[in-house]
Amino acid sequence: MARSMWRRIRLRALPWAVLASQVAAPFSAFGEESILSTYQPAAIDVAVDQRAPFAKSAARSGTYDVAMLQPGDAEEAEGDDDAETDEEAISAEGYGPAPASGAYPQPTPKNPCAESHKNVFYLNNFSYLKDPAYHGYCFGDRLKLMPLGIARDWGTLDVGGQYRAQYKHEIGMGNAVSGPGSLRFEDTEFDLFLNRMRVYGNWRIDDGSRIYVEGIYADTTTDGGEYRPRFTDDNFGDLLNCFAEHSVADGMWTARVGRQELLFGAQRLISPLDWANTRRTFEGAMLLYEDGPWSIDTFYTAYVPPRANDFDKADWQQQFYGSYAVYTASPNNTLDLYYIGYDNRRPGEIVSDFSLHTFGSRLFRTFENNWMFETEGGVQLGRQSGLDKDQRAGFATVGVGRKAPEHQWRPELWTYFDYASGNDGGDDFTRFNQLFPLGHKYFGFIDAVARSNIQSPNVLLTAKPPETDWELLCWYWYFRADQRGDIVPALGATELQSLDSRFLGQEVDLIAKYVISPRSNILFGYSHFWRGDKILAPKDADFAYSQWEVNF
Repeated sequence: MARSMWRRIRLRALPWAVLASQVAAPFSAFGEESILSTYQPAAIDVAVDQRAPFAKSAARSGTYDVAMLQPGDAEEAEGDDDAETDEEAISAEGYGPAPASGAYPQPTPKNPCAESHKNVFYLNNFSYLKDPAYHGYCFGDRLKLMPLGIARDWGTLDVGGQYRAQYKHEIGMGNAVSGPGSLRFEDTEFDLFLNRMRVYGNWRIDDGSRIYVEGIYADTTTDGGEYRPRFTDDNFGDLLNCFAEHSVADGMWTARVGRQELLFGAQRLISPLDWANTRRTFEGAMLLYEDGPWSIDTFYTAYVPPRANDFDKADWQQQFYGSYAVYTASPNNTLDLYYIGYDNRRPGEIVSDFSLHTFGSRLFRTFENNWMFETEGGVQLGRQSGLDKDQRAGFATVGVGRKAPEHQWRPELWTYFDYASGNDGGDDFTRFNQLFPLGHKYFGFIDAVARSNIQSPNVLLTAKPPETDWELLCWYWYFRADQRGDIVPALGATELQSLDSRFLGQEVDLIAKYVISPRSNILFGYSHFWRGDKILAPKDADFAYSQWEVNF
C-alpha cells in the first residue's frame, strides 16, 4: 500500500518538478525574507494593508507569515513602494533587524520580486515593474500589470498564484476513520501528501476601483483507507476571494463587498490560516479608513466553511463582525485596539449556540538596544445560550525578545507567556473562545493545544547561518491547564483528559528552510509532544513534514 502511494505521489509531483527546473533559471540569487520574519512577530512588526495595493498603506498592525510556512509575506513595507532593498524596506516602517555593524557585512539587497507576494494575495505589490531602472525578471512577472484596452483605458490585469506540495508523517495525531485512533495521542500512523493550487486575477479598473477573484484547488492522498480527511484538507475547486472594491478621498475611505480573506494584527484571533490546505475565508462587507497615524477597518461578514465536493457557501448562522483600529504615531511603536463579535446561532445545540464579544488590544515596541517587547490581551463577554450561561473569559500574551544583528548567525531569542482562561465551573462560562486564529503557530505545530484553558511559557530561537540560504528555528513549549477541572481543547480530535490534573505536556518544534529562489523554497520540520498526566491517551505524538512551494 505504501509503495502504491509513493508511486502516485511521484506521478503527481513529476510535472511540478519539471516546472520548477524550468522556472528556476530566470531567478536571481537574491534570497527571500528570513525565517525570523516568518516566525517572529516582534521582529517584523510592519504594515499590513487590508486595502487594495494601490490605496494608501493602512491597518498597521504587526503581522507575520499567515501560515508560518508561507514565504514571501512577512516583511511587507507597504508604506514605502520605493524601498529597493530589504534593509531600506524595513527601515521605512521602523521594524526588523537593525543595520549590521562592525566587520559583519550588510545584507545582500533583495530582488524586489521576492517580496511581491503577501500573506493575502489581494495585497500583492508589483509596482517595481514600473521602475525603468529595474531590469530583473521573476517567474510570472510577464502576467502582471497587463494593459487592457487601447492606451490602458480598461485598466490593467494581474494574473498569478501559488502551487504548494506537502508531505506529512503523523504519529499519534488522530483522525482514523473510526474507533481507536480517531482522537489524538492514540496508536495511529499516517503518511499524507497534500497538493494546493491558488490562481488569482486582479483587474485594476482605475486608481480607485478594482475587481479581485481568487480560486483554490486542494486535495489529499493517503497511504491507506484508515485516514479520515480533515475538513481543512480537501476543496476540489472553489473561490477564496471574489470582491469589488472602490476608494474615495485619495484612498482615505475604501469599501469592499464580496468574499474575502481576513487578516488582522498578529493573527492570534483572526487569520486566513494558510497552514491549512484549504485556507479560511469570509463573505460580506468591509469599510476601511485611514487618516494620518490612524487606520480603522470595520467589517460585517459570515464564515464560509470549506466543503470538499460542493461550492462553498457563507454560513449566515455564523456571523463575524467588528472593528480593528491601529495607531502608529511612532515607527517603533504600534498600538492595536479592537472589538470582535461572533454569533453562532444554532438553537438546541449546546456548544454551537452563543453570541460573543471580544474587546482587546496589542502593543508592540522595538528599542535601539535590540530589545523587543510585545503584549496582547482582551476580555470576552456575551452569552452561551446553549449552556444557559453568560460568557466571562479572557486571554493575555507577554513576550520579550532580543536580537543580535552583529552576530554572523543573526540569532533572535524570544521568551513568551501565553494565557487563556478555562471554565471554572461557576455560574458563568469562563473558557475563552479563540475565534478564527492562526492557532498552528502559537501553541505548537502538532496542533494539540488551542488558545483555551491554557498557561504556556515558551521559548523561541531563530538563526540564519552565514553565507547560506538556510534559515533555522527551534521552539520549546510547556503546557499547563488554567483550570484543572476543564479540558484543554486541541485543534480537532481532542483526546481524553483527566479533570484532576493540570500538566498537559511539553513540545519541541524544529524547522529548517532552504530558499531556492526569490519565489520558491523548501522546508523541513519535526515536532515531538511529550504528554503530561492530564492526557489519558497512551502515546506521545510525532510530526515530520516537508513542503515545497512556488509563487508566480
